[in-house]
Amino acid sequence: MAKTLEYDVSLLERMYTKADARSLPGLAKTMLDVQYRSPRELNIFPSNEFYEGRLQTSEGNAEVSNFLSLSKFPWPVRSGVVIPTVFIQCGDEEDMGDRSKSNQGQVDLIHRFLPLLSAQKPETEPDPRLVGLQVTVLSPYTKQIQALRHKLPSSITCSTIDSFQGRESDIIVFSTVRCNVEGDVGFLDDHRRLNVMWTRARLALIIVGDRATMSTNPLWKRALEACTAISLPPEPESV
Repeated sequence: MAKTLEYDVSLLERMYTKADARSLPGLAKTMLDVQYRSPRELNIFPSNEFYEGRLQTSEGNAEVSNFLSLSKFPWPVRSGVVIPTVFIQCGDEEDMGDRSKSNQGQVDLIHRFLPLLSAQKPETEPDPRLVGLQVTVLSPYTKQIQALRHKLPSSITCSTIDSFQGRESDIIVFSTVRCNVEGDVGFLDDHRRLNVMWTRARLALIIVGDRATMSTNPLWKRALEACTAISLPPEPESV
């Protein structure tokens, strides 16, 4: 009922969406259409999906993520340019217990690849930017954030999407949590949360989730299609 009555729409959003000659005369809408924060490849999806293709990328930032190719994380590269939007499949089922959900399989997977982000490939010229990377893990569920904070180093910021609105980080890792046979994505079916999550990253975005579950939602299906699927290198065998 609340969503039907638009109680979830902020006053600012109401003013912007209704700013025309009939409803709010004298209120002009101006879009800040140049993105100075993130690389071109990262901006393509939100530009097409949320901003009618009008979001442009500052030329100074167009290929700002290229140094990530020095890291041990398997960033895909196309025509010499790092692709900073990647998807990692995790088919572990979500916790079906409480109202707030979690997914331990996704927590363990994130814990496994985080060290690769700042670890440099051998025999490459040292780049201090890798060591100084700011990484933030976002998720829609408080219970998942608690599980992430318990498992990950304290230097890694873990936050819900709503709590992180207005902030940014070099790399955003997003744990979708949802993985179920019903294909239920819950309140991830909210274009505003997806937009906020995607546009928090300065350099790159890594989405961890189950493609089968998330693709039941048309918006999320397009989001995952905008990412490049990667596989992690095998874990070293224990001695």
